[in-house]
Amino acid sequence: MSKYNLLFYCEPKNVTSGSDRIQKRMHHKRNIRSYVKYLPLYGCVSTGLIYLGIGVVAILSFLRIKHGGADESSLLAYLNEYPIGKIGFWSILLGTLCYVVWRIFESINDPYAYGRELNGIARRTGIAATTIPDALIAVTCIQIIMGKGNIQLDGRPVELRAMVGSLLEKPWGNSVVIAIGVIICLTALVQFFYGVTQGYKERLDIAHFTKQMKAITHLLAGIGYLARGVIVGIIGLFFMKSGILHSPEYIVNTDKAFDYIGDNIGHFYFILIAIGTICYGVFMFIQGFSYDVDKD
Repeated sequence: MSKYNLLFYCEPKNVTSGSDRIQKRMHHKRNIRSYVKYLPLYGCVSTGLIYLGIGVVAILSFLRIKHGGADESSLLAYLNEYPIGKIGFWSILLGTLCYVVWRIFESINDPYAYGRELNGIARRTGIAATTIPDALIAVTCIQIIMGKGNIQLDGRPVELRAMVGSLLEKPWGNSVVIAIGVIICLTALVQFFYGVTQGYKERLDIAHFTKQMKAITHLLAGIGYLARGVIVGIIGLFFMKSGILHSPEYIVNTDKAFDYIGDNIGHFYFILIAIGTICYGVFMFIQGFSYDVDKD
């Protein structure tokens, strides 16, 4: 090469083409998805374990094999009593924490493209709000680990009634308890609506399922959400009654909601709701393993 050419020669730079940048971004997105997808998987499986257990305990209680305990707190405390049960206990705690993280990620990152319009913001806010029950389950687990909280293995809502009792002592306590009851009842209606309209389909990637398996999945979901709606609705109504009559003794949890069905509506319906709760647990397993984390 001549001197003249050397004056104008330089080493070619590493120029990244537009297609390369797109490929890198897609690769980065796939990497994120590969890690993120495990959060809802663990979360759904932990939820499935809880409600599968609650449904089984409810049936055992009906058959008088076990005395009560068909609610979230009692089930967790019962599992923690036994070495093999601790595996389930810690699985539920870790899975619940994963689900809380996922729902917060989902509400912020918006993988389902709800958007920034009023409707989209409302839906994303609702997603964030759904972390509250899961967060409460995690708090219950931590209380059990620390040996705090008056959680009864037989399902009596002693701690919940004490909390509501302290609220009712305040001048504004009745209004707060009634408002909590209204919110819980609205949550029950959302459960019904979600099951009837198959709102869960957005998060399911079951295109590869057989026709029969798809039908079973939708059947489990429909029955499961109906059962959950009934239980949650009863809890909400008794919160409202507690606030109106100024007495924490009317407060019920999942276990006592089952008792109310069995004692006042009928044993047949008790069994139906217990089976429905088991269906909900099984559906959560299916949803976990087929969760579509970004609507692709």
